[in-house]
Amino acid sequence: MPTNVSSPAPRHRVRKVTRVIRDLDVWSVFKVAAVFHAALYVVLLITGVLLWNVGSATGTINNLESFFASFGWDSFSFKGGELFQSSALFGLFAIIGGTGIWVLAAVVFNLITELVGGIRVTVLEEEVVARTVEADPTQR
Repeated sequence: MPTNVSSPAPRHRVRKVTRVIRDLDVWSVFKVAAVFHAALYVVLLITGVLLWNVGSATGTINNLESFFASFGWDSFSFKGGELFQSSALFGLFAIIGGTGIWVLAAVVFNLITELVGGIRVTVLEEEVVARTVEADPTQR
């Protein structure tokens, strides 16, 4: 007659491990930074276009133009196409600049860690240990 033997829930063993970060691969940092900044560029351009369309549809752009005209700027007006082109050009330079800053930061990090030995990080590694319980052979 078979008996159901329920095994207790698996235990988690936690092991504390210390790691040292001494080097960042500059090429990897460059690739990640370029993709990140390009994605941010696209998101911000789309957001700008959507906000411009909402502002234009609700009359906010015209209200701002008339507000500035009340100060004596009679010929003041926003030109959406020029703003978009300027933002797009600025964004391209921002991609190059931001990526360059990340790469420069990685190089400086590598130089500093050569002097001081790196950054120590403590990581907790969990291991699931499943205990097996065998049925008593006399109860078979």
